[in-house]
Amino acid sequence: MISNLYSDRNKARNVDEVIIFDELPRKLRVQFNFILKDILYDYEYNYKRVHEMLCRKYGELSLSSKYSLGNFDKRALEEALTKDDYDFNLIFDMMELAIKYRINQIRNDGFYDEEVEFINRVQKSINTCFKESSMGYEMVNCQIIRKDSEVTFTEIIEPTITLTYNELFENVNIDFVNAIKEYQCGDNKDCIVKLLKAFESTLKIICDEKGWEYNETDRCSKLINICFDNDLVPQEMKSEFTSLNSLLQSGIPPVRNNFAGHGEGGEERVVEDYLARYAINITGSCILFVIEASGL
Repeated sequence: MISNLYSDRNKARNVDEVIIFDELPRKLRVQFNFILKDILYDYEYNYKRVHEMLCRKYGELSLSSKYSLGNFDKRALEEALTKDDYDFNLIFDMMELAIKYRINQIRNDGFYDEEVEFINRVQKSINTCFKESSMGYEMVNCQIIRKDSEVTFTEIIEPTITLTYNELFENVNIDFVNAIKEYQCGDNKDCIVKLLKAFESTLKIICDEKGWEYNETDRCSKLINICFDNDLVPQEMKSEFTSLNSLLQSGIPPVRNNFAGHGEGGEERVVEDYLARYAINITGSCILFVIEASGL
């Protein structure tokens, strides 16, 4: 990505710069088109495969009104990226899918060292474009995540996704990322349910790896006690973590128990955005803490 040109250096710098969430500027979409070309090596067969997978997902015979599947697939994807009535979700899906498709090719060819370099290069390009367009999104481990708060994203959400992006905590990663996506789609109840699932899975994985006994039916409060009883926090520091233990037990489980996990009777319970954001932040912090404390 070409940077530090005249227009970059002389751009207005407003401390109250608006972060964009609900639209994709044409400049960004055109930049994505060039990045897609780099990802797919400008090879028509690669465009066809990505186009076909997207058509399957969206239940369409083609993403283009001009070009059918298997004919000018590159132009079909270019049209989807650059047309005025673009589909926000489709574009993000397209970029994620193209990267994952290319990663699978690299793995199948046995070029594992190339995979890390490829991911870093592509993500850097995409995140640079997001930043230049004042977009409130960032790609982390090949997944596009909304950044409602720069500090929260940098200190909690990104480290949680990165730390759980391995085979041992794969299910935790999936649940945590899906929880964020549920929040982004406005389904705050499912967001909180998935957060609790992610945290409970984290505790069970730690118990499994450490050989600590628990019942499959044990919920958060029980699992937390098992981890503390087995000195997940060093004994000499345990008194200092009394407040943390209270936070873990009273901060996350009641959010789900009171708002999302049980029957609602005749009155629908509404989970506000601020509560979902709080649950994401506190769950991410707690997942980070227990994994780092476990040494896994």
